[in-house]
Amino acid sequence: MKSSRELFMEHIRTRELSCHCIEVSAIMRALARELGEDEERWASLGLLHDLDFETEKDLATHGKRTADILKAEGYDEAFIRSMLSHNEEGMGVRRESRIDYCLSAADNISGLIYAYALMRKGLDGMEVKGLKKRIKEKSFAAAIRRDLILDIEKAGVPLDKFLEISIRAMQGIAKDIGF
Repeated sequence: MKSSRELFMEHIRTRELSCHCIEVSAIMRALARELGEDEERWASLGLLHDLDFETEKDLATHGKRTADILKAEGYDEAFIRSMLSHNEEGMGVRRESRIDYCLSAADNISGLIYAYALMRKGLDGMEVKGLKKRIKEKSFAAAIRRDLILDIEKAGVPLDKFLEISIRAMQGIAKDIGF
């Protein structure tokens, strides 16, 4: 079985997607730490959730090829199911567990934090209060699914805590993602 890092290096080509997956991985690791979950498993899920995104632009099938790759590599069904749930609408796999909700929320908050950091010219000094304003501002990073960010509470994580965890996680990888 190839490691998550090996699969990531093999399938992710663009800098933009690479940064996104690294961001989601960092947020998932931080959430796992906060929740007493398996940090490596959660970080790997964040790193691998979009393996087919560069080749599969149709959201109706995004995730299927990733699932096939993960299955062939010996990843377990629960891991694959959680990955598929981040595209619930396309794959028909409902988010049900804590890890499912965390992945979906992390997937979306990473983009919002990144856009906000671009606007602010960095991640240093970013605060929850400012990020919350951007969540409410629908025209800011309009493609980001705010509803999926807010679903973090279904995982038992209050929104403010999630935003704090996510900001700190991305600050910790600032150099890796170009800040």
